This record gives sequence, structure tokens and C-alpha cells, in this order.
Amino acid sequence: MSLIELDGFGLAVPYEKGWRTLVEQVDLTIGQGEAVGLVGESGSGKSMTARAIIGLTPTKARTTGRIVFDGEPVTGISGRRLRELRTRRIAMVFQDPRAHINPVRSVGDFLTEAMIANLGVAPRDARLRAVRLLADVGIPDGERRLRQYPHELSGGLLQRVMIASVLAVEPDLILADEPTTALDVTAQSEVMAILEEARRARGTALLLITHDLELAAATCDRLAVMYAGRIVETQPAEALTERPRHPYAAGLLRSRPSIDEIAHRLPVIPGRPVAAFEAEPGCAFAPRCEYAQPACTRQTPAVREVDGAAVACLRVEELTW
Repeated sequence: MSLIELDGFGLAVPYEKGWRTLVEQVDLTIGQGEAVGLVGESGSGKSMTARAIIGLTPTKARTTGRIVFDGEPVTGISGRRLRELRTRRIAMVFQDPRAHINPVRSVGDFLTEAMIANLGVAPRDARLRAVRLLADVGIPDGERRLRQYPHELSGGLLQRVMIASVLAVEPDLILADEPTTALDVTAQSEVMAILEEARRARGTALLLITHDLELAAATCDRLAVMYAGRIVETQPAEALTERPRHPYAAGLLRSRPSIDEIAHRLPVIPGRPVAAFEAEPGCAFAPRCEYAQPACTRQTPAVREVDGAAVACLRVEELTW
């Protein structure tokens, strides 16, 4: 049984006298304890999809389709039930921890507040637990760190604090929105190892939002590739990296540098990525696709099952890489 399921989910925001579509017809499932990577270039709708799961949508946004969490529809819920989901069952690691941690309150206040207010943990016990959580995410000398303020910590340490705050409530699902973007390579590896260890130890499901296909493949069980507000390919991670079926996924893989090959110039996908509201009729990727044919500009491809992959491409059976 799926822990969370997005069924035909779409999201649009008001713009001037009409609407701008940001996410369109997204179908995605995550099982208990499973890690799924949602990959794509900036503006593809990845973060908006993740935020919609916990109701962090823009003001007056219009949604379509369904989001079902543990058998319960959550699309459009508000008030007490939404707060319960956010505080106990679904937690989010944001891309920039400095923008989501109160700069005038100590790290200790940040880590213990949710445990005291939402879980009913006594203040002393919450502080002891916060020290243990900091140790779990690789931050020694927890008592001293609890007395510090966000500006006294590096980006890598602060991201670890953000992860500790998520682990404090022992959620069933973690939404990690570009958790390593602002970090150096070593810190990236350490942060992802922390998330992976926590996921396996606690049986927590993970939705990893990233533009780094290689990172997602190394971390996740399945990958979903998103372009212009739609998911264009979903496969097990190993299968997608070995044999991508959609031209966009193949282009992302080709554009990554490799330690096994010497390349004087990396291949790039021509053109620029477009948002859902900018997409032309037909396949949104067609203007950038070297395999596009006239039919691709007229017909929007439906997602089809092809050799174990879910792919939205009219020519998927013909193309090989």
C-alpha cells in the first residue's frame, strides 16, 4: 500500500485576469520506507509539488486531482488536521536553512519547541533528546551547540540542525527540498548519508527534490523526472541511469561529467527549460528535443508503461541510447 499518492495533481495560481499553471497531471506514489527522487531543472515544478503535500501553496492557488496520505485525502484540508500532519507525520527539510530558522532564537529553542508544544515532552527531556539528535546527525558537543544562534553555525552544520528538527518528531514521510544545494561536496555526502541512515533506521519514506540526477540515483529507490510541471519518466533508479527512456532524462544524464570519460565539451540540452504555463501545445520538451517530429508538437503524450518504465513520449518504442 502506498504511503502517499498523487493522482492527476495540478496547481495553478492567479495571474492578471487568468491562471498560470505550475504543476499539471502529476501521478506519483511513495511506499512506506521508500525513497523517491523527483528530478528536473529549475522551474519544472518539483518544489511546488512537494510543498503542496503539506499545504504550503501560494495564496488563492487552485488545485486539481488528489493527494492521499495513508489512505486519507489531504488536498485542500486546513486547520487542525493540517497542523497534525505537519507536526507529527510529514516533515520538510528546506533548501536554505537560514531562511527557515528564526535567527534571534537559539538552536536549542528551535529543536525543543516542537517536542514540547506538539509532542508533550517535558522541557528537560526535550533538551536531552535534542543533544542526542545532534549527535545522530554528526554534531558533537550538543550542549554548547544548543546555546548557539544560527549565525554562529556554518551552512553544513545548520542543515544538520534542520535535519535533527525533522527527526525529532519521527515523521512517516520526509520531504527534502534540495537539501544539499548550498553545501560543498563533502558536506553534501555527509548530509545525504544522515538522511539515508535515518530513513533505514526508522522506516521513514523520503521524497528527495533535486536537480542532480546522479545524486538522486545514488540515494533513492525510484526516480521521477519532471519537466514543465509534468512527470515525463518514472523508473527504478538503477534502470533509469542505465537505460533512460525519455529524451529529456537521457539528456540530463549525458550532460553530467564523468570520471570515466574525457570530454573537451560536455553535451548540453539546447534551449532553456520552460515552466508549465510557458509550454507550447503538444509535448513541452519538443522544442528542445532532437528526436521531435511534427506529431510531437500537436499531441500531448500520455504516460505509458514501456518495459517497466512509465514514460510520456510518443516515440519511446523507437528510441534507444
